Amino acid sequence: MSAALNVKPLLRRAFTLLTLATAATGAQALDAPLAADAHVSGLQPALNFGALPTLNVGAGSSALLRFDLATLPPAVTAAKLVKANLLLWVNRVGTPGAVELQSVLSAWTESAVNASNAPLTSGAGSGVVVPLPAAGQFVAIDVTAQVKAWINNPSSNFGLALTPALQAPATVVFFDSKENTATARVARLDLILADQGTMGLTGATGATGATGAPGAKGTTGATGATGTTGATGPAGPVNLHYVRYVGDVPALSPVSVQIPCPYTLYVVGGGCGHRDVNGAAAFLMVNYSGPDAQSPSTKWICTVNNTALTSRVLMGYAICAGASSVTGP
Repeated sequence: MSAALNVKPLLRRAFTLLTLATAATGAQALDAPLAADAHVSGLQPALNFGALPTLNVGAGSSALLRFDLATLPPAVTAAKLVKANLLLWVNRVGTPGAVELQSVLSAWTESAVNASNAPLTSGAGSGVVVPLPAAGQFVAIDVTAQVKAWINNPSSNFGLALTPALQAPATVVFFDSKENTATARVARLDLILADQGTMGLTGATGATGATGAPGAKGTTGATGATGTTGATGPAGPVNLHYVRYVGDVPALSPVSVQIPCPYTLYVVGGGCGHRDVNGAAAFLMVNYSGPDAQSPSTKWICTVNNTALTSRVLMGYAICAGASSVTGP
């Protein structure tokens, strides 16, 4: 895991697209669902806090998160993972400082975990240290190496732990949990996948022409045969812009949402789905997810129908790119 970056809520950069013209062979952006989150408190070691709307870190507390990677495409390999970002919404900052992201090494459950039965972790000083931004924004942490390890060994996926950093032990911060239905800013594990293209073959070398006789101008040698053209290799990395939409769908209602790309950028992919928990997703039916028929190059459309008696949360996104290749950051 590498150092963290602060990001804007609706725009993030991803890497490696095989072509700008064909989204089907380029980068694919998706979220791994948050399976469980909770915090434990050494001051109240027997209590379980899995149902609270915040994940508390500091003042004797540490937070736990686990994501479900079963939704990855079949036969995906670690080599196809270009980027994995953990995004956390900073709800409140009690004492500014920094947190450390550690690996969890044993099993735990959201409804039963507490400080007395907390899982093993990789330990203080083993993970990346993340300086805290001000409250009311996302903090993003690059966890590409950790997710690659989980893909290679799925049984090792026990999640991640957040604790105050060794150099900032007084840190106190509150992140939104998935039970915080007021904001829908649950922790996210955003993944960028890319197909691994093969390099084109080198064209055959043409035959050498015959050498003319010395002295008087000799006859021109025969022209060598033209070598065959090698297959085109994969395109280099480009800048992608990821535009996200999150909003409520009223009960028993259809909704169609436009997700436009920023000016001068073009749609190369996208998707839509639900952001509800506890099985509520069955009520939010996706009728269409694709480019806008009127503006197919600049807008992604999500058309859904909420069949539930209460509102549901819709999450959609558009992947946008420039008209020409640009070297990554």
